[in-house]
Amino acid sequence: MSEQVVNDRRPSGRADPPLISWIVPVFNTENLLVETLDSIAADGQPDIEIIIVDDGSTDASPARIADWMRNSTVPTLHVRQENAGLSAARMTGVKYASGKFIGFCDSDDLVEASCYRKLALLAERAGCDVAVCRSMVFDSVSHVVHDFYDAPIWDQVLQGRSCVVTSARRDPQVFRFEPNANTRLLRREFMLEKRIEFPLGLHFEDFPVHVEVLAAAGKILLLDSTGYFYRVNRPGKITDQKSERRFDILKAVALGFEAMEKYRVDEAGRAYIAIMAARMTYWCGKNTLNKARRRFFRAACEQMAAAIDASAARYCMKNGIDRREAILVSAFRAKAARFLTAYSSERPTAKFWALGLLFSWRHGRKLRRTLARAVLARVARRTGRLSPAF
Repeated sequence: MSEQVVNDRRPSGRADPPLISWIVPVFNTENLLVETLDSIAADGQPDIEIIIVDDGSTDASPARIADWMRNSTVPTLHVRQENAGLSAARMTGVKYASGKFIGFCDSDDLVEASCYRKLALLAERAGCDVAVCRSMVFDSVSHVVHDFYDAPIWDQVLQGRSCVVTSARRDPQVFRFEPNANTRLLRREFMLEKRIEFPLGLHFEDFPVHVEVLAAAGKILLLDSTGYFYRVNRPGKITDQKSERRFDILKAVALGFEAMEKYRVDEAGRAYIAIMAARMTYWCGKNTLNKARRRFFRAACEQMAAAIDASAARYCMKNGIDRREAILVSAFRAKAARFLTAYSSERPTAKFWALGLLFSWRHGRKLRRTLARAVLARVARRTGRLSPAF
């Protein structure tokens, strides 16, 4: 795959590297990408660069990029390549990046630029390899903004502090953060030294990189500030589509487990990685095509049962994971594909297949109580005797 530099408006012979190289992959987002670029440039600071990688757009995105660059003073590079997917576009951007830190932003989302600048400055001062901020969800239809699902995990780790320098070994719950490359900055030299790469041709490519960067980082900075706004409910968004590409999560999770083994993640870290893998795999299975759902969960169960060891599973059950996570981790380890298929489809037969888990010797007394409460809650809710809690 070859790329073409369309326009390079970055200064030559720059004495100091930019603080942040922003990489923005673009594919057919003509109506949104200017808003995205404006949000990155809003801070008005000269020490950033933006690298826009047009991944073979067939709409008016190239013209929008050209117009934006003509009216912007931000050092910007516009690269065009044949369509090769998000990972390839990101890695093309990394190749051209010269900043101290690298940030990623999808061309339909928004950032709070001042938050990322603060993130970079604090990370540089503390010698951190990775710096992470909070994120929120922005609904394109309702225009409602709300916290991402990992907000309670942030609260647990931060414990009221505005900024924390830590590591995955000290705070293994960082593995439970949303595996989204866009909510973090990576020190460029760290990324090159560790050869961090997004897997090509794969959807859900952020999960293995999430595991690898957190496991490999010597220091991780966490900032209690919202920097990323993730847009949902827009036409054409990849993560909203039901297709065979949902099976990509199985490859992504396998790569994540390989990174876990490579960096010898401890028991607590393995447990939290298992939780995230179970959540993401179940979500993809629930959103795959109905005709492929049973096949998906069979393959997922074989993979997860082999990858989640007994000690990590025990740690999961003893350390405050919620009922749903307990059910998912245990069901995958028990290879309960029928239960997962029925449960994800909200079929009445889910209660029947749950009995096999309830009386399985592999899954301890605590899980049996957890499963019993969850199943009874569903039954009561359907009959109108209990408000939704699960």
